[in-house]
Amino acid sequence: MLDLVPIQSKLELPSELGGNRLLVGWSMELEHKKTPIGFSFGDPERTPATGFIDPILMEMEGHLMTIAPTGAGKGVGCIIPALLRFDGPLIVIDPKGENALITARRRKELGHTVAIVDPIGVTGLPSTPINPLDLLDTASPTLVDDAMAIIATMIDNRMGRNTSDGDYWSERGATFVLGVILHVVSDLPPARRHLGTVRELVAQAMGEAGIYSQMAENPSATLSSATTVLGALERSRNAEAVRIGQMLRLGAVSTLGGILSFAQSIVEVARGEAITKSLSSTGFELDAVTRGDPLSIYLVLPPHMLDSHGKLLRLWVHTLMTLITRRNARPEKSTLFLLDEAAQLGTFTPLRRAVTLMRGYGLQTWSFWQDPSQLRNLYPDDWQTMVNNCRAVQCFGANTMLAAESMAAIVGFRPAERLLDLADHEMLLQLSGDAPVLARLPSYLTDPAFAGMYDANPFHDPARPVMRPAPAVARVVVRRPAGQGETETLSPAGLLKVLKDAPDTPAAAD
Repeated sequence: MLDLVPIQSKLELPSELGGNRLLVGWSMELEHKKTPIGFSFGDPERTPATGFIDPILMEMEGHLMTIAPTGAGKGVGCIIPALLRFDGPLIVIDPKGENALITARRRKELGHTVAIVDPIGVTGLPSTPINPLDLLDTASPTLVDDAMAIIATMIDNRMGRNTSDGDYWSERGATFVLGVILHVVSDLPPARRHLGTVRELVAQAMGEAGIYSQMAENPSATLSSATTVLGALERSRNAEAVRIGQMLRLGAVSTLGGILSFAQSIVEVARGEAITKSLSSTGFELDAVTRGDPLSIYLVLPPHMLDSHGKLLRLWVHTLMTLITRRNARPEKSTLFLLDEAAQLGTFTPLRRAVTLMRGYGLQTWSFWQDPSQLRNLYPDDWQTMVNNCRAVQCFGANTMLAAESMAAIVGFRPAERLLDLADHEMLLQLSGDAPVLARLPSYLTDPAFAGMYDANPFHDPARPVMRPAPAVARVVVRRPAGQGETETLSPAGLLKVLKDAPDTPAAAD
C-alpha cells in the first residue's frame, strides 16, 4: 500500500522542461528509490529537495494507454500536452476539433505541415482530403491484397448477423467491391479513382438487375458493347477484375441480387457530398507519412457521428497506418498516434497490430479508453497483451467502486477504494518495470511549462454563439425583358447594378 505523506512546504512546478520528451505526469514522491528504465525525472537541479515537483518524462519509445471516463481531463492532461511538446510526426483522432484549434499554431511553430481532415466542418478550418485508393499501385504485385485490406475496414462485423449464410453474402459482396475497385484504379482517369466512383458503380449495378437476368438466361450473350458494370469488369485491364466479372455473370439472378445488396452496404461510407469530396483526393504527400516528415494530421469527426461514420474513421486510420508499415527502415523520429475514443474503431486489427507489433516501424500509439471493459470486450483474446506492451498506463477519474476496481485490477493496485479519494488532478500511473504509483496529472492550462504555447479554446468563449450560422445560400431574382418570353437570372449584385443604371421613372399622376 502506498502511504500519502503530507509535505511541509509548497512545491512548485518547473517553468520549463527542456527537450520534447512526452510528459507522462508529475511525480508525487519526495524521493525516488529507482528510476524506471526509459523514463527520467527531469532536471536534477530542480527536485523536491530544491522546491520543485519532478516531471515524469518518457525517454524511450513505447506505447501508452489512458483509461478515464468522459470529462475526466484526458484532453487537458494528456492529449494537448503531447501535441504541444512532441516534435515528431503526429496523428491524432480529434472528435470535437478542439485539439486542432488549440494546438495547430504550435505544431506549425515546430516546423510541421498541418493537415486537418474535417469533412463535416467542425473546426471551420479548411479540410484536407484523404483518398484511401491512393494507396493502390496498379503495378504492385500486392494490388489485390492492398485493395482487400481497404475493403476489410469498411465491412461492418454486424453484416449478415441475422442470416444463416451471412458470411457467404458478405464475402461475395466484398469480392464484387474488389472487382469494382480494381476496375476504377486500372481503367478510369485519375480524377475518378476514388470511393465515390466505386459507390456509383455499385448502385448502377443494382439498377441493372434486369439486364443481368437476361445474361443468366443466355450466358453466351456478349457484353463487349454493353455499358453495364459487369461488362466493364470483363473488359478491364486488370485480370482479377475480369475474373470477378465473369464469375458474377454466371451466377443465379437471386444470388447476384444478394451479393449486390451487401456490396452496397460495404461502400455506403462514401455517401453525401461532404464525405465523398473528402475521399476524392489526398491533400498531402502520402510518402511524407512513410518517411516520417514533420507532418501533423488531425482526424476530426463530431462525437454524434462516431457511430454512424465509424467506417470513415477506420478508413482514415487504416490508410495512415498502412503508410507507416511501408517503411523500409526506422525514421529519425517516430510517429505518435493519439487515438482518442479508441473504442469507436470497433474491433480493429490494425490497432491491435500497431500496439503489439509495430513499434519497430517507428510508431508509438497512445490509446484512450473510457474503462477497461471497452478493451476487454473488443479484444477478448489480446487485451492483456495490448496492456503489457505499453510502457505507461494512466488511470484516473473513477467515480464508482466498479470503475475503481477495474482500473486497479488492470495495473495491480491495492486497495482499489483509494482511487475514489483521488483529487481531480491526480491519477494512478503504471510505468514499465515499476510498481503503480499515484501521480499528478499535467494541465496545459495551469502548468507553467506550457505557457504561451497554445491558443484559446473557442468552445469556451462565452461570446461564441451557441448555434452555428446557417450556410449562406446564393439568392437570384428573375427579370423578364419586355417583349420577350425568355427570363434572365440575376445575382443580388447584378440586380443592384441594373437598378442603379435604370433611368428614373416619373411618379404616377393621381
